[in-house]
Amino acid sequence: MRLLSQLPFVFILLISTWVQSGCAHRRAISGQVIDRNGQPMDRVLVRLDPGNVEVITDSEGFYRIDYLRDDRGNRIPIDRKLEYRIEAFRLGFHIHESNLFYKRGQLILDPLTLTEDTIRIQPNQLSIDPAAYPDRTQSTGATYEGE
Repeated sequence: MRLLSQLPFVFILLISTWVQSGCAHRRAISGQVIDRNGQPMDRVLVRLDPGNVEVITDSEGFYRIDYLRDDRGNRIPIDRKLEYRIEAFRLGFHIHESNLFYKRGQLILDPLTLTEDTIRIQPNQLSIDPAAYPDRTQSTGATYEGE
């Protein structure tokens, strides 16, 4: 009789253990994108190839990829024991590319670090010295009146 009174509790415990173990085996690749100062970067495009999947990082720089896309664009599970290439891109930054090997379950990657694009400024080859242009018969189109 006492066993029957504990049966609902045992049933709930078994169901919760089954649900938790099912969620723990869910396939996903996740991580964070940071800048070279270690600050999280939002709105970064993260791409997984093969898989045709692109996601955007949240306000804390985190992303999560838990599906792939087939040739028709349908969602399919992430393939196990496969090598993938992950890319992170944001305008004004160099593309970060790295390879990873996915086995199973949850894979949390080390942070992806983006560095700013550098702009090369070259000296102007044209002379901007007014004395170099003695013929001043051409106008820029502006007129000045009075002094």
